[in-house]
Amino acid sequence: MSKSEEKKPEEKKISRRSYLKYAGGIVAAGVIAAAGYGVYEATKPPPTHPPVQLVFTSPEWLPGSLTGDIAKGFTDWSQTNLGYPVTVKMDLNPWGTYHDRLATVLAAGGSDFDLVIADSQFIGEFAEGGHVLKMNDWIKAHQGKDINMFDFPANLVKYFCTYPVWDFDEDKFKAGDLQLDKVGYYGVPHEADVMALVYRTDLFTNADERAAFRAKYGYDLPQTYDDWNNQVTWLTYKDFAEFFTRKAGDTLAGTVLTEDFYGATTWNANYDADPYQFHAYLWDKGGEIWSGPPQFKASGWMNSDLAVEAAKWYASLKPFEPPGSESYWFDEANTAMSQGRVAMCMNAVGFIGPLWDKTKSKVADVIQCTVWPSLNNNNYTQLVGQPMCVSAYSKHQEEALAFLSWWFSDDPQWRWSDGGGGVASQRILATDRFVNAAPWNRAVRDTLGRQKDFWNIPPYNELMLTEGATLNDIYAGKDTDIKAALTDLAVKQDAIIQKWAATSTVAKNSGYTG
Repeated sequence: MSKSEEKKPEEKKISRRSYLKYAGGIVAAGVIAAAGYGVYEATKPPPTHPPVQLVFTSPEWLPGSLTGDIAKGFTDWSQTNLGYPVTVKMDLNPWGTYHDRLATVLAAGGSDFDLVIADSQFIGEFAEGGHVLKMNDWIKAHQGKDINMFDFPANLVKYFCTYPVWDFDEDKFKAGDLQLDKVGYYGVPHEADVMALVYRTDLFTNADERAAFRAKYGYDLPQTYDDWNNQVTWLTYKDFAEFFTRKAGDTLAGTVLTEDFYGATTWNANYDADPYQFHAYLWDKGGEIWSGPPQFKASGWMNSDLAVEAAKWYASLKPFEPPGSESYWFDEANTAMSQGRVAMCMNAVGFIGPLWDKTKSKVADVIQCTVWPSLNNNNYTQLVGQPMCVSAYSKHQEEALAFLSWWFSDDPQWRWSDGGGGVASQRILATDRFVNAAPWNRAVRDTLGRQKDFWNIPPYNELMLTEGATLNDIYAGKDTDIKAALTDLAVKQDAIIQKWAATSTVAKNSGYTG
């Protein structure tokens, strides 16, 4: 922001009654005064506040552009409620460079932007660095008035808003305790995305395929949303993937295939894509990827027997996915499904819209969206989505916080929901209007309370790099001794975590002694 755009010190405001009382006194004094200067000062209009422009930085995708469209309505609201106009300028950045831009600007104390979309993993990094505003006082003042934190699922508040996350007690929150005396709040939910499963209804409901599946596996293919929600496990999901994998020349739903067909596609690319199925299986079985405080260790967790089982299951999916699937992320998964090459597709809801676009997808008329499978009556999915934060270096923090008050009012929230944004408001999620607005919304509603996140501490990037590389090698078949690979991973992660913990006030306050 140029110097000419910087906010000038705010002039003192006077109420209309106080102003008239003040003016009357000055006019009386002006009669006695030899000059008319006092009379002129008394009759000037009350001081006005100059317009303000907020810069809102976001990844460059539909939620970012939609936020900008909706934010145009904030100008009229601010004129009425603040007494001066506040406009919002979107600063959209490609996902691939987004974190580095944020980190660079914030590390320099730059005031380039006021409102920030931060991935959930960024919160710990930016909170410990003092780069995003701690919002406890604002929440305390506004809770129940123009924001209701209890309108959001407890797990989203934990992972989107707080740091350190282990200070937040979901049960206490559900009982009506914000825990403001113990928990640090650094954001509010914004893009409440979820992981979901898209499948080919024409294949799963085909009579011949159902009979063949039943003859081979001894149970029926799921037919309804409730079947998927209540009966499908990660183990039966693997059965589906195996069953629908066919070679060119085989018959599929009465059609002879001209090319190979595959049962599923998932996220398997290096970094933070390949842990998703591994984590879900592990969490559903009751395992964890690390101890958390006070030990702060991955050993004994990342290489536990449950983790080995989860990694073996994950690697066993590869024969039923397209060639090159070890590099698949959201674009590749969408492409495989839209081209009619797979029976099932795992993806984040924020990316699957094009699958229903008939100009882009061969299967637009024969797909449905459902929730992820489960194990042991648990159904955890990896958290996706982003919170909204206020930069600690913003020159317009008051206006940025006012934007949050406006954003969670009914009209912006419904526009966000209807436009395809990841609405987090439970009062909206519970409505038929929401569920019927998009083919994936029922799965969104039923998934938001089931998410868990990973690595919320500042060295999350190193931790995900090491985990992603190991899991990618396991999935690709490069590491066949899975126990040894996970043990090596755990040792590397212990070193990363403890290097951070040794100098972190947050870790020391959480009981870490080294």
